[in-house]
Amino acid sequence: LQFIAIEEISGEISVKSELDFESRQSYDIIAVPIDGSNAVHVYIRVLDENDNSPTFAVPSINIEISEYTRLNSEISLPLASDPDSPPYSIQKFRIVSGNVNNAFRLSTKEVNSLLYVDLIVNGLLDREYREYYSLVIEAIDGGTPPRKGTLNVSIKILDANDNAPEFTQARYSASIPWNVTKNELVTTVHAVDNDAGDNAKITYSIVRNRPDLVPLFTIDADSGVIRVAEPNFEQGLVYEILILASDHGVPQPLESTAFLSVLVEKSNEKKPHLDFIWLTDSGNPEVYENISLGYVLARILVEQENHESELTISGSSTVCIRQTDSHNIYLLIICGQLDREYKSFYDLLFTLTNHDGIILEHPMRFKVLDVNDNPPRFEQSVLHITINQSSDQFDVLQITAKDIDSGENARITYSLMDMPVLSIEAETGILHIESELNCSSDLVKFRVIAKDNGVPPLSSFVDVIADIVDSNSRPPVFSKPLYEVSIKEDTEQGTCLLKV
Repeated sequence: LQFIAIEEISGEISVKSELDFESRQSYDIIAVPIDGSNAVHVYIRVLDENDNSPTFAVPSINIEISEYTRLNSEISLPLASDPDSPPYSIQKFRIVSGNVNNAFRLSTKEVNSLLYVDLIVNGLLDREYREYYSLVIEAIDGGTPPRKGTLNVSIKILDANDNAPEFTQARYSASIPWNVTKNELVTTVHAVDNDAGDNAKITYSIVRNRPDLVPLFTIDADSGVIRVAEPNFEQGLVYEILILASDHGVPQPLESTAFLSVLVEKSNEKKPHLDFIWLTDSGNPEVYENISLGYVLARILVEQENHESELTISGSSTVCIRQTDSHNIYLLIICGQLDREYKSFYDLLFTLTNHDGIILEHPMRFKVLDVNDNPPRFEQSVLHITINQSSDQFDVLQITAKDIDSGENARITYSLMDMPVLSIEAETGILHIESELNCSSDLVKFRVIAKDNGVPPLSSFVDVIADIVDSNSRPPVFSKPLYEVSIKEDTEQGTCLLKV
């Protein structure tokens, strides 16, 4: 026999080489005495040890799911296997890290003695809030201590068309002279959509109740610029136009509407209007909060105004108007400190007046963009916690900081300094015990660092003082359920027989 030997004189059966339960679970041998007496049938059963760790079919997978995915939807995960026998086979699964706001949970089912695991959608997914999840899933066997295998799951939340376009105003107003010419500018409308890709692409149109009539106005489908199509107006009339903004979502685009009131002036004189040339990086009415005083935001041209007039602004003391040497050209200037965390936008109102009073009012929303000027903040400079010394790779607690910036400037990554027996989830701040706490002191001190994802990143830290306690809440467990040993009758006193 390759693995089993029998001593010819004493009949002692011994193991010649290492046995492997996964290869062979038993041996049947016939022991035949040399003296010719009756043969003995010997059945040897090999006991399993927990010498194999669970493994997944693949080490990592990528998953894409829609933010419209319903609660309790199931996503099959790769099969995990453990060649050991019960109770040393796989007993359970758990999500170790990356499960922000418990967006997912696990569900298991046993089929033909195999334990299958599914990823379950546990909360409402919102791509506009979080687009990616990086989960670490652990398969745990029944050994003491248990062996584990991990699966890395990268989840991308696909955009669903769950946001309709929104106009910046519910109602727009404009005026034109009765003898206006074809293609002359009337006004511009604007809508925004918080989705991504085609779900956020907006097309503008004018709703026509009477398709048989010649349209009086046209709108540029991409820009929202409205012009005169057919100059055939009656003096003093107000034309009500319904503007439609539609995104390109699939399968069903979402829409919203806004009204435009166009007054036809009785006078032949063309109504003045304001022409803005934005000098910001994006060319839009927005600027970063760290912009310097005196920065020129825009050049404003007052067109079709032949009389003495004055342009003023209200809605913010941090944005001012300065007239140039030309009476109809103004500059929009930063004259106060901006702070997005205090105020992220301003509703400005430009008013043009002359000796007869107000001749034009032009509302506009001005947006303040974020810069990374605030580091993450912990509520305390020193944090006291308690850790059970008998814990084994369980969650300890969650340590969190807050950042009042926005976007990536507010997304926080956590790390530990000089603490090998603990780990921390980078995204959630959940602490885990990674190895046994054999501490000579009842106190452990370490530092948690919170760093944002701004450019450049800002960081802060909290010093943690952990009280190490032993609740002795778990009884001792032997590494094997059964120990067997054979000794010779003449074994000397004090000989070591077995270590348990």
